Amino acid sequence: MKKRTRMVAIILILALVVTAVPTGIALMGAGSGITSQQREDAMAEASQFSAASWMSAVDDQMKLTSVNIPGTHDSATAHITPGYFLQCQKLGISDQLYAGFRYLDIRLAVDEDKEGNVSLKFIHAFGNCRKTGAPSSGTLHLDDVLSDVYAFLDANPSETVIFVVKDEGGEDDPAAFETAFFSYLDQKPDKWYTANTIPTIGEVRGRIVLATRFDDVNGEGEDRMGLITHWSQQENKEVIDDPQEVVPINEGEMLYVQDRFKYGVQDKWAAFAQSMNESMAGDIVLSLNFLSTSGSGSAGHPKSYANTLNAQLLNTNLETGRCYGVIIVDFGEEALARHIFASNIY
Repeated sequence: MKKRTRMVAIILILALVVTAVPTGIALMGAGSGITSQQREDAMAEASQFSAASWMSAVDDQMKLTSVNIPGTHDSATAHITPGYFLQCQKLGISDQLYAGFRYLDIRLAVDEDKEGNVSLKFIHAFGNCRKTGAPSSGTLHLDDVLSDVYAFLDANPSETVIFVVKDEGGEDDPAAFETAFFSYLDQKPDKWYTANTIPTIGEVRGRIVLATRFDDVNGEGEDRMGLITHWSQQENKEVIDDPQEVVPINEGEMLYVQDRFKYGVQDKWAAFAQSMNESMAGDIVLSLNFLSTSGSGSAGHPKSYANTLNAQLLNTNLETGRCYGVIIVDFGEEALARHIFASNIY
């Protein structure tokens, strides 16, 4: 089934190449970070839209996957130790949403206290995410982030947030993780879209679109698990010809994902650009294209890589009206989000 689906995708790509002249995304030279002028240019691109409510101009009938959406990788890592190796974002969740980002990469683990009470905390690799940068700050838990997301959607009911949840705790009991997660969701079920089918924008305004990267060991069912997004860890360092993985969401809808997080900067940009040029994003395809990387060395510094890669993206012309899907970055800021969402047709 997967080979057949892949062949169909290749044929469609070839057909697009024959019938249209693509704008293309050229590989730029390495930069030293986002400049003040780049920020000003990106702001001007979408100055007519509020970053907090840019989706208000999107037609209700558009499928969520046909909208170009800015997203953040390891979204809750603004405050984590050691930050040099593990921090992937500068902005907290609320600030990301108000800056225009609408895809959140949620990495959680089971946290059980001395009394046996189970909650879910945010982690990245061996580090716990914290609420603030203060040394005495407590651990960041799922209810902290959901409070921010709910408040944002209440204030901006035209918007939606894609919430991709992964069990990042290597020693977690999968059943305990799933039970804990749905206990949070069940506190405000009306704020969630949990069907395993791609919605229209009109269906999900003011709500969180759940997408899951964990198994349904408790039998919650497809109407509870959201969009099924089980892609493999793309941790190879050697460059491959086709960086995208294709997996089914359901019988008629597909996920395309490029997340080569162990590539060096130039190889990462090439994989990202190839995935943009060959994008199959649209009504039945959810495309997730990660610009983030931890590098090909034994220990990475995500911020330095993001400085270069984000500047390259800001230097790249995104063709208005062309569907690229979700573009996911490290150290996201409003200028970058505007550059992405400005490429939609309003």
